[in-house]
Amino acid sequence: MIDLNQCDSQHVNALLRVKETGDTSLQNLLGELVTMAKGRLVSATDMVTIHRLQGRAEAFEDLLKAIEESPKVVNRS
Repeated sequence: MIDLNQCDSQHVNALLRVKETGDTSLQNLLGELVTMAKGRLVSATDMVTIHRLQGRAEAFEDLLKAIEESPKVVNRS
């Protein structure tokens, strides 16, 4: 999980700009990538592929969550 409290303010502000612009293209892309990784997990047969896909899905989900939580962190600063 991304700890936004440990991130540089420039990084948090960049995530906030993604959320505030109203353009959900990046968020939609990340959501689709999560769905694709999870879909490939269903047919994965070896543990290396399973772990890689789990990591990929988790990373994209973390980015989506960081975008959603960025206003809370900026407001505390």
